[in-house]
Amino acid sequence: MTSIDDTLSEIRWLRNEIWRCRRFLKRDLPGAERKAVEKRLLDQLSAFERLLSTAFPLTLSPKVYSAKSITIGRSDSPEAPIENAAMASSGSFGKSMFG
Repeated sequence: MTSIDDTLSEIRWLRNEIWRCRRFLKRDLPGAERKAVEKRLLDQLSAFERLLSTAFPLTLSPKVYSAKSITIGRSDSPEAPIENAAMASSGSFGKSMFG
């Protein structure tokens, strides 16, 4: 079993990789390279979601962040969806624990 520090470190690593992919997608990339970065981004978003669900299993909200709902193209704020997912998780955790 891995420690919580290892899990949080992996979450941070995935988050940084997702941001890096989104920065790449803001550039003018050739078609094949863009497709490869988009595929990598989707894979990392799925891994991020799986890791969050195993690291924080007490989130009971039916409104779950999903990689399917993310727009893969140019975005004004690439960090917003992940930050919103983290806020939603902590908010639903607080609601389930405190009322």
